[in-house]
Amino acid sequence: MLINGISTKEPEKFLLNSVGKKSDQLKTNQPLIIVANKKGKLTDSEVILLAKIKSLEKQLAQAQTENNNLKSENQRLKALVQQFQQKTKTQIIQLTHF
Repeated sequence: MLINGISTKEPEKFLLNSVGKKSDQLKTNQPLIIVANKKGKLTDSEVILLAKIKSLEKQLAQAQTENNNLKSENQRLKALVQQFQQKTKTQIIQLTHF
């Protein structure tokens, strides 16, 4: 039986990626095991945890998108700064030759 994409027949292992270097975080190779109860129904706490996981996954996707957008904007601004610096150098050189 499949409930919200998680099989309730047997335990599954999920690896969590470590975001930071803090020691209290799970390591990349440290499995997270989800075991459904014997009747195949999710408990209230499992439903809550699954909802929190989905919410965190959505937040992560949004943060990654924002991060990528900020990186692109950063590169664009760096290119503008370089153009401005080159233009300023050219103007200084022209002024010193008069």
